[in-house]
Amino acid sequence: MISFLLSLVVIPHGITDILLSYETNSYHIMSYFYGFIPLLCIFMNHFIYKLIFISSSIIHFRHELSPVVPYYIIVNYFVGDVDYNESLYYMIVYLSAIHVPHHYHNIFMSTNYIYEHITIILLFTGVSYKVSPLLIDWVNIHNGQDKLSKFLGAIIMSHIYFNEYHYLIHT
Repeated sequence: MISFLLSLVVIPHGITDILLSYETNSYHIMSYFYGFIPLLCIFMNHFIYKLIFISSSIIHFRHELSPVVPYYIIVNYFVGDVDYNESLYYMIVYLSAIHVPHHYHNIFMSTNYIYEHITIILLFTGVSYKVSPLLIDWVNIHNGQDKLSKFLGAIIMSHIYFNEYHYLIHT
């Protein structure tokens, strides 16, 4: 179920950054985030990488409808109440049920091309359905400590920082 939710719900919502950059004429800024952050992260010490990833997630979730939920999941993981797999499960369910729908709502409320964007999201979801399970398996096999795993995580951080940039500039 985790791989299914990641492939069909969580991962495809990142495509909205391209749509958002088009709508706000900030494609060049998005390109900087998506170009620089992954190149920096693949050479990072694993502990520092994890620390930056968690910090970035905390920053990202502050804009949620209820940031208490993801913060609660993160804190419970760090104090040892739940293990990694259990906290990952809870976080993916949270992302699928609350974060992604809220994100799509925000994007669709600010766009002039709703049907075109829905079509692009559906196409990307199809691609994600085929490719993401392989990448998820790769990260699990290597425990997220190899360069490809860090690169994939850095794409998530690029999404976070681009959305933070957009939030700060346009609010």
